[in-house]
Amino acid sequence: MQNNYRGTVFFDLDGTLLNAQSRVDDSVATAVHQLKENGYLPVISTGRSPIEIEAATSTTGIDTYITLNGAFVQSQDNIIYQNNIKPELVKQVIEQAKKFGDSVSMHSPTESFLSEASPFVEEFYHAVDIDLPSIDPLFYQKGDVPMVVVVSGGDSERYQEKFPELKFYKTGPYSIDTVEKDVSKMSGIKHLIKGLELEDKPVYAFGDGTNDLPMIKYADYDIAMGNGIDSVKDAATYITTENVNGGIVNGLKHYNLI
Repeated sequence: MQNNYRGTVFFDLDGTLLNAQSRVDDSVATAVHQLKENGYLPVISTGRSPIEIEAATSTTGIDTYITLNGAFVQSQDNIIYQNNIKPELVKQVIEQAKKFGDSVSMHSPTESFLSEASPFVEEFYHAVDIDLPSIDPLFYQKGDVPMVVVVSGGDSERYQEKFPELKFYKTGPYSIDTVEKDVSKMSGIKHLIKGLELEDKPVYAFGDGTNDLPMIKYADYDIAMGNGIDSVKDAATYITTENVNGGIVNGLKHYNLI
C-alpha cells in the first residue's frame, strides 16, 4: 500500500465536505482530486457508517475513511481498526431511550437497524438523505455494533450521566452519536496513520461539529468551517468560509494544498 504521501487531509462530511443537500459540490470534488494529484491522501472522517458515505466517495474517489466516529477505520479493502460496543451496553441504551421516548439505530460497518420507528425518526433520516434502516431491536445480539445513534430532540447529557463508559456526541438537532468512551475521530486518525505508516507526515483536518473537536485539537493544521459551532472555531487555527460558500476549496488553498 502506498505510503509516500506528503500528508493526510481529514474531512468531516455533514456540514463540511457535503453541501446542504448532503451532496458534494462539483468544485469540492475537483479540489479533492487535485489534492490527490498533489501527493496528499484525502480521508473521510465521519460519524456516518461506511454504507452511508457513497455520495462522498463516488464523486471524490476517496477510498480511505474513518467512520462511526473513529470506531471503524478502513483504507481501500483493508480494515485497520474496529471497536464494538458491548451488547449489554447497547441493550441498556435502547431501554433508556425507550423511557425517554427516543429511538436508537444500531450501526455495523455493513448494516444498520432501528430499535423502533416513528414519524419523527423517518423525518430525521429523510433530512440527512439516508434510507430508513429496517427494524430489529435485537440486532445487537447478532452482529457487531461499533456505534449507535440515539434519535432524539433532547440533549446528550442525560445519557452521558447514566452511561459514563460511553461517549455521547450531539451531532445534530435530532442525533446523538454514541461510541465507547475512548473512541473518537482523533483515535481513529491515530490508528490510520499508524496502520499506513504515515506518522511522520503532517495531518490536516476540516470539521464543524462537536464530534470533530478531538481531531481538530489533534491535527497539525486544523480548519474550522465558517458554519461550525463556536467551540470548534475557538479550537481551530484557521476558520474558512461556510461549507456552502467554498469552505473546503478556500481551506485547501490557504494551506497551499491545491
